[in-house]
Amino acid sequence: MASPGERLASSVAAVRRRSRLVDHLVRMQEHYGAVKAGRQAGAVTYFGFLSFFPILALTFFVVGLVSRVYAGARQDLTDALNTVMPGLIGSDEGQATLDQIERAASTLGIIGAVVLLYTGLGWLSAMRDALTTVFETPEDRRPGFVAAKLRDLLVLVLIGGVLFVSVALAGLIGGFSGDLADWLHLGVDLGWVVRVLTILVGVAADLLLFFLCFRLLGRTEAPRSALWQGALLGALAFEVLKQLSNLLLQSTQGNPAFQAFGIALIILVWINYFSRIVLYAAAFAHTAPAARAARVAEPAAPVEGPPSPPVVVDAGTPAWVAPYAAGALSTLGLVALARRITRTDR
Repeated sequence: MASPGERLASSVAAVRRRSRLVDHLVRMQEHYGAVKAGRQAGAVTYFGFLSFFPILALTFFVVGLVSRVYAGARQDLTDALNTVMPGLIGSDEGQATLDQIERAASTLGIIGAVVLLYTGLGWLSAMRDALTTVFETPEDRRPGFVAAKLRDLLVLVLIGGVLFVSVALAGLIGGFSGDLADWLHLGVDLGWVVRVLTILVGVAADLLLFFLCFRLLGRTEAPRSALWQGALLGALAFEVLKQLSNLLLQSTQGNPAFQAFGIALIILVWINYFSRIVLYAAAFAHTAPAARAARVAEPAAPVEGPPSPPVVVDAGTPAWVAPYAAGALSTLGLVALARRITRTDR
């Protein structure tokens, strides 16, 4: 009689045979555990937490320079941060205030900005190591120190650019919602439409961010279709995390641990959740059918041993004569040596 565990395994196997999606999700979880992605997420969380405030201060330092040309840069940055993590910046208890961040950013010079930039890139370096582990990127495809830091800087700039563009699009949607209702002669509130469109813009921005991280940081050779599948899963999960961030903030208001550590505790938890989402999405892309088929189709490199010394054989002599003659001469030599030893003993 089969045990409960065996019956459960048999049922799961039957469901996997019937559903490709279930089979894909199971493969994702198996690969996530096989490469110890949970530990990788912990490492990313550690470096991400240490890098968060340097990156934030550096960002406001740059925005302070940009605001001399574009006055709305400060508000756009605030909106972008609250889009990624709602409730992070504000005037309520436990929230980071703009005055605190800007005072820290105003004390930076060029040298301080470079130091903060190097410190802030530690998060992306940890994320790069985690993604190359999940994607099982060969060592020869992993960049060196200088190339890796330049790539991390490029990804950081792209992340900031995509966030600013998404916030600008969301602002345009909200600004034109009233005019759109007047043009269409709709006497109804379009707030829910604006909300849906804003979420869709956020998902599209997250989709692009995940794909860029997989391609630039993971250095994977997986097909683009597989990477887009993983990016879509990550974007949807990340959007859910952003929507739940307000609930997370509210649930920790009366927590004694929150009273002791404040916003830092929420940032730590949020970074860990985000890191797990990224690595789960990478595992989903790595185990996609297209990615698995591409790995199976890759020919294995032939195993080559050290080169053998060339055998020189006379053109008119059969190939077997040389080794046969060498063996005969060795045998005659051993016989002569044995006879000499025997005569000496007599």
